[in-house]
Amino acid sequence: MKIQIWSDYACPYCYIGKRHLEHALAQFSRADEVQVEFKAFELYPHAGKTTVNTTQQRIEKKYGKSPQGALEMIAHIEKTAARAGLEMNYRAVKNTNTFDAHRLAKWADSLGKGQEMHERLMRAYFTDNAELADRGNLADFAADVGLNGDEAKQMLACDDFVQAVKNDENEAAAAGVQGVPFFVFDGKTTASGAMPADSLLKLLNQVYQEQQSGNLTGAACGIDGCG
Repeated sequence: MKIQIWSDYACPYCYIGKRHLEHALAQFSRADEVQVEFKAFELYPHAGKTTVNTTQQRIEKKYGKSPQGALEMIAHIEKTAARAGLEMNYRAVKNTNTFDAHRLAKWADSLGKGQEMHERLMRAYFTDNAELADRGNLADFAADVGLNGDEAKQMLACDDFVQAVKNDENEAAAAGVQGVPFFVFDGKTTASGAMPADSLLKLLNQVYQEQQSGNLTGAACGIDGCG
């Protein structure tokens, strides 16, 4: 079974959804037959290389929230992450452009370290609160998963894997994907949002048994925000 997941490193529900899937796979009897592929999606394609606002400020602007309302939304996401076993400092994240981070993940995947790199980038953003547009940071993260940091810098300095990221984004656009995480199971059954682990386990069994083809939804992040 192949599972494709469109996600972005600035998406809290993508990190939560990834962990839910891991919990579901831990209970899935055919987990050793599952191949997971992460696909690139940018929530903030026009974001710059440096941080210009806080999570609270972005939420206030996007949703018209009061300062207190924004803080309550942040707290809800952090608590949801904690229930999934994640340490998420969402209020302190440093939002920047993630295109190079997606390129790095593609490069790492070509070297057999895609899963480890994806996890490291998520943790870097939500737990360590690092800027993912900083190529020095990205090279360090590559080294953290056992890759050569200098080679990572060289890759990022050229146009390698630019088209691979764009291909993922074009594929998502053609499929009408507007929010992430977005899961595709064996190219036919989809689930959008951070589905609970038990729901994902049920879906894994259904897809494996070829008993269902359809769509499921959960909490997700789109270009207008997370909801």
